[in-house]
Amino acid sequence: MDYLINKSDSTIVQRWGGTIAKLTLPEQTGGDVTFTGDKRPLDLGDYVLVKAVEVDEALDAATEKRGETTTVVSGETVTVTRTTVAKTTSEVASEELNRLERLETPRRLAESVLTAEGKSWLQDNRNLIELERAKL
Repeated sequence: MDYLINKSDSTIVQRWGGTIAKLTLPEQTGGDVTFTGDKRPLDLGDYVLVKAVEVDEALDAATEKRGETTTVVSGETVTVTRTTVAKTTSEVASEELNRLERLETPRRLAESVLTAEGKSWLQDNRNLIELERAKL
């Protein structure tokens, strides 16, 4: 991610899409500032172009989800952190409920009618589904 930092008031403008080949500075009325390469930080007069340091906090998909993204500007360094937060009990239960319900395929249902083992599996799965529903 690229950012333009205004030197006078430290406000930042985020630029998406990787390396920027050409950009228009806000105070310009005609023409673009063109530069080559991927040198960061790049001094553009009233602005500094920097490449952000991106930090992804470790994520346990079973119990955590992405939280708010924080952006910290310190001098000519921009750090973007994608935080993790714990999932709620109902979110975890809902995901487990969906997983258990997806297990009941037409083949499994046919086996539950034809074999005692299949019937036992289906009953056990239905009991697990009821436990997860109770958590919602």
